[in-house]
Formats: sequence, C-alpha cells, structure tokens
Amino acid sequence: MNHRTTRRAAAAAAAICALAAASAQAYSPPKGTPNLAKMTLQPSDLAPGATLLVNSYFDPGGGVHLRAEYDRDWGAASTASGVKLQQLQTQITLATSTAWAHTIFTQVPSIYGSSGGRGSLIDNIDAGNGSSATLKNARFSKLRSIGVGQQSMYGSATIATKASTIAAGFAWIRVDAAIALLVVVAPKAPLADSVTIALAKTVAAHMTAVLGAQ
Repeated sequence: MNHRTTRRAAAAAAAICALAAASAQAYSPPKGTPNLAKMTLQPSDLAPGATLLVNSYFDPGGGVHLRAEYDRDWGAASTASGVKLQQLQTQITLATSTAWAHTIFTQVPSIYGSSGGRGSLIDNIDAGNGSSATLKNARFSKLRSIGVGQQSMYGSATIATKASTIAAGFAWIRVDAAIALLVVVAPKAPLADSVTIALAKTVAAHMTAVLGAQ
C-alpha cells in the first residue's frame, strides 16, 4: 500500500470513528445505494420504549472513498435481554468498493490506539448533567477481533464521571463494502463484552441480508 493510499484510508477510518452530529444537513444517498437503514439495529432488536434520537442519512464527506452514511442512535434503551443502556449509537458507512472498505478497516487499530481516534469515539458520550465524557478520564482496553461479519474489531472503555464510572463498548464490522460502528454505553461499569458483541452479531446479520439481496 503506498503512502497516499494509507493516508486516505486512515482519513476514512477516522471519519467513521467520528460519529455525525445530529444537527448535520439532511442527505440523500447516491442512486443505487443499498438500504443502509435496514443494515443497522432496528427498533425491534431492542426492548420496547427505547428513546430514538437520530435516524437519518448523512453526507460522509468528499475525498475519502465513502458513498453514504446512515446513523441510528438512541438515548435510554434496553437490550432484548434486559440490559439497561444509557446510549446506543450506530453508524453504517458504505465505501466505494469492497476492496476500499477492506483497506479502510485495516486502519481501525491505529485510529483506536490514537488519542484523536479515542477522543472521537467518546466525544458524543453523555457523562451526565448534559456534559460530555472526557478522554483524560477514560481507560481503554486492547482491541481484538470478535469473528463477526467478514472483518470485526472490538474494544471497550471505562470513563470516570462525577456521578459514577460509565462503561462503553465499541464494535466495528465489515461486510462487503459496508462498515458498521456501534458505541454501546452503560450508565455504570461494568458492561459485559457479550452485550456489545451480541448487538454486533445482529448488525452483521442485517448487513449480510441486505447486501446478499442486491
């Protein structure tokens, strides 16, 4: 891989780590884009009563070989098995090709290991009282593969706040040209790895179903 390709892939991976703000402009995906809304977690995948905050396509930006992005985020929610969550952020990003999605995915470990990448991951985590989580109070685990989709990575963090120590799980999944990012936040640590991994498996199944029907 040449240096220019590496830089572009790193930029795309960083863009995927930086979740879109809810105030971003409405966006219509390019013609021929598969239904990204069906690839991510569905309301039926969670217990009834989850608070939906964001549910929209976003422009992934130019120059990073990404075609479209879809975000579906919740505030307070519970998994189907009854685990209470403080936040649940999901993002599906479609690359211009499967080969490029694979190249982007190889950059995830270096992004996860950087202060900028970790800062992007927790920027949108609510630490309570309307304040955001801060990187200086976060402790991250090592990144590891979880055998989901065609490629997958999982990491976690605990974040100290004034009220308590919250916990977050992060999962990336690739199926063909689509990459998913999940950020799962529990109001108090610990958060079992199995909670985020189970949700990642559900997303991978949705991605496979949609892309397999193309």
